Amino acid sequence: MSPPSLIVQELSAAKQAWHDGNEGKARVCARRAVAVATESWSASRGEPQGQADAMAHLRRIQQQGTFPLPVRQAAERLTTAVTRRQQAPFTTDPVSDASLIISHLAADTSSERPSFGRTPGVAIPESGAEACGERHRMLVVLIMGVSGAGKTTVGRHLAEVLGWRFVEGDDLHPAANIEKMRSGHPLTDADRRPWLERLHAALVDQVRMNQPAVMACSVLKATYRTIVEEGCGHCVRLVYLKGRADVIRQRLAGRREHFMPPELLDSQLAILEEPADALVVDATLPPDEIILRIRQGLAR
Repeated sequence: MSPPSLIVQELSAAKQAWHDGNEGKARVCARRAVAVATESWSASRGEPQGQADAMAHLRRIQQQGTFPLPVRQAAERLTTAVTRRQQAPFTTDPVSDASLIISHLAADTSSERPSFGRTPGVAIPESGAEACGERHRMLVVLIMGVSGAGKTTVGRHLAEVLGWRFVEGDDLHPAANIEKMRSGHPLTDADRRPWLERLHAALVDQVRMNQPAVMACSVLKATYRTIVEEGCGHCVRLVYLKGRADVIRQRLAGRREHFMPPELLDSQLAILEEPADALVVDATLPPDEIILRIRQGLAR
């Protein structure tokens, strides 16, 4: 079987295993795909082919300074043992990490890095996570929902699990907005505009730096989401935490030291426009279960 076919076969097996909840098998198959691509890449540069397993190829990528940092980080995550699940950062899925590495091996990036010539016969799998621009790669998971849905709790936890940056949307509100909500007055669209523009700028920065992130923000209307995602929508995956009003209300009543009073929930529900293109997760589930469902949904 040719290298491109082997790569596609191993990545397909990894994706299916991840979907089935078999993380160990998913990582093994993803590592094999990278090993095949690395061997083809080395052969194209005239390097002698020695006996090396998949882990050896990944360690080599981690140690080679000419590889971009995101690629070396992806290799490091792929070498992480499954038994270290709670201590080590994990990516969205092994397929994303493997595909990122393979795409860099196959791409002709620049004359400044001659060792990155295009590898004959190594295809970039369509299902892989690729750089934004001409190729699409998920860089930002945007978690939306009304206040009290658990955006911050879930977002922080998800970012920790993935080893990504967490962006708290509430931190980008102008001080005047915070005070207005604290006093029990709902924001108008005019009030929200500077906040939405700051969210958009933060998202653009993440894409420009090629730095994956999890962003938590309400963006309840479709127009809000359009402003925030403008020009970067192909790099964003929307997650909607959906919960019953009575449950959310109870959460807000028990929350302390937050500027959003429970009385403003009705105003949020009144303007909520549920997205048609989001991964919808039940906000009333335990946080760990929400994280699991998000990871499974993003891997599909």
